[in-house]
Amino acid sequence: MSAREQQIRAARGGSFLFEERSSAEVFTREDISEEQQMFARVAEEFMRKEVLARSEQIYAKDWSVTVDLLRKAGELDLLRVDIPEGYGGLGLDKVSSAYVGEQIALMPSFGGSLGAHTTIGTLPIVYFGTPEQRAKYLPRLATGELIAAYALTEPGSGSDAMAAKTKAVLSEDGTHYTLRGQKMWITNGGIADVFIVFAKVDGERFTAFIVERGPGVVSGKEEKKLGLDGNSTTALMLEDARVPVENVLGEIGRGHVVAFNILNLGRLKLGGRNIGGAKLALNNAVAYANERHQFGRSIASFGLIKRKLAEMAVRCYVGDALVWRTLGAIDCALETVDASDPMQALKAIEQYAVECSIIKVWTSEALSYVTDETVQVYGGYGYSQDYPAERAYRDARITRIYEGTNEINRTIIPTRLLKSIARGEWPLGEVAARAMDDALYRTDFGALDLRGAEYVRHTLRDAKSTTLIALDAAARKYGEGLAEEQEVVGLLADMMIDVYAIESACLRTEKLVAERGADAAGAAIEMTSVYASDAAERIADLAREFAAAVTDGDDKSPLWAAFERLAPLRPIDTVSARRRIAASLIEANRYLW
Repeated sequence: MSAREQQIRAARGGSFLFEERSSAEVFTREDISEEQQMFARVAEEFMRKEVLARSEQIYAKDWSVTVDLLRKAGELDLLRVDIPEGYGGLGLDKVSSAYVGEQIALMPSFGGSLGAHTTIGTLPIVYFGTPEQRAKYLPRLATGELIAAYALTEPGSGSDAMAAKTKAVLSEDGTHYTLRGQKMWITNGGIADVFIVFAKVDGERFTAFIVERGPGVVSGKEEKKLGLDGNSTTALMLEDARVPVENVLGEIGRGHVVAFNILNLGRLKLGGRNIGGAKLALNNAVAYANERHQFGRSIASFGLIKRKLAEMAVRCYVGDALVWRTLGAIDCALETVDASDPMQALKAIEQYAVECSIIKVWTSEALSYVTDETVQVYGGYGYSQDYPAERAYRDARITRIYEGTNEINRTIIPTRLLKSIARGEWPLGEVAARAMDDALYRTDFGALDLRGAEYVRHTLRDAKSTTLIALDAAARKYGEGLAEEQEVVGLLADMMIDVYAIESACLRTEKLVAERGADAAGAAIEMTSVYASDAAERIADLAREFAAAVTDGDDKSPLWAAFERLAPLRPIDTVSARRRIAASLIEANRYLW
């Protein structure tokens, strides 16, 4: 079986808890081909030469510059990547698309404008549009002739999208709908020509519409924001806006299918941008730490600065492993369906809703951590607008809120997986029972002196067992009422997130070792071991908190015994490992991996 055939076989969403993977079965950043990198290089050059050169105008809210740059991006084919070839696009794979998306992290404000246009603004029409709608809009969106936006959130219904009050009423002659209501936080709100708007037909049936700017479609004033102050964000007022019936997107009453599937894609694409931004911040921090001298030497030589730089690098390395593993799996899944059928493609992507939510939560929190520590490395200068750390810190904060808050995404992760288990896709009870027996009757605990890959694999096995036992216990105790136990759901989500992160980093590193040798992959081994050690401790603590909650404090429960036996007993020397990671960064004066 070829490596690609192995990847396709392994391309099943949610499998990471139930099936063992080999490094040959996953896609990693190192697998990105020259062809897939081609448009990313175009995007990087465009961002550096065109966008950054006009940053002052962009931050001054000269939206004519943003519009001009979006159209230049169209001339370079950067707006066509996700649009099918038959409608003026390139129809590239998700890896290529995400690699382009990573480059726009060079300037998050403009990146937000471009990303909103190409992802949540355009993809609803790609996947849910009729042939006539696609033919009418997609070629013009591909060039930037039309700029798109997505209008879901309302003043009284942020995360609770189904509580929307915007109303759509069919005209007596049946030719159009009249939309009335208000939307909030619309990226590209002041510059968009076309909006994907969600409204309730007759106040009841939640439905998506393609709405063109015109009479009754009014943008509010620009929001005064903490970050991303270089993209247009406004409210959108719909004041008896007339929308032709042929502009209903998808089915009447099925707008939630459009909304949630497109947000799923947005979460996936956001991951690469988040880690791209984290790497930029880390590179700035490393360079500054090497240049800045205190007490007669560079601050990069101080242990606590080394620790920060190393941990920032660990987050970047693991984040890449998460993102590219998932993108590769989705591309493999798409190879098994009819590419000309958008709904088949969407269904193939939808099975990765759990992984997409994990990516959204993990990468946004990693970006926030890295940008915060970058400010700290800069010290007082990090607080100054004359240095890059301050803006990166502010721009990062929104990533934990949009595309579904991290709290909402944490509720999705366990509950969505449990739905697939209820459908018989995964044998949770059987696998959890084996994990419980292994935990209670295994005799090798505390007797192991593991290093490197063996240590990570052992840690991963016990972390998976802990998480499976906890997930099964929660399902048994709460049943369908689990969703209401949000604190417990959050504990389960954090365990699952760390398991996926450990395994993704482990597989990436094993692949590097197989291809380049252990010496060349030394830093990767160190970063994976550090992350696995820290994550195992977090999972053990989460499991104890979980056990206390679900057993009402009964420390005689088998759960307690299992969790304590699965908790890590021999942590590695992460202090020395981080020093070695930092030494590689400091010597190269940049992030290398």
